[in-house]
Amino acid sequence: MRAILTGGMLDPTALGEDYLDELLKAGRRPGYPAVARAVYRNLPSLAAARAHYPKVIAPVHLIYGEKDWSRPSDRQANRRLMPEAEFTELAKVGHFIALERPDVPANLLNSVA
Repeated sequence: MRAILTGGMLDPTALGEDYLDELLKAGRRPGYPAVARAVYRNLPSLAAARAHYPKVIAPVHLIYGEKDWSRPSDRQANRRLMPEAEFTELAKVGHFIALERPDVPANLLNSVA
């Protein structure tokens, strides 16, 4: 678990032991295997959801790390499909922005609360 998560981070020290412990506990809770199977079974629909992005009318703020697992071309495609969405790309951050830079999503949420 640590190797997978730190693979999506530029600052592996941002992965706290308490967070990792909680993730590992969650995976052992009753019912988790059924949830995991449902998520994996629906992965194709998650990719297909992009076709619905132009229909989104709620405010959206796309936040990506410069070294996110997503390809830059995918980020730009999402941006084009939701032209009203705000877009932020953070330098020196990977996929797990909420772990590496929790201040950024917190400030964005607080700014619209």
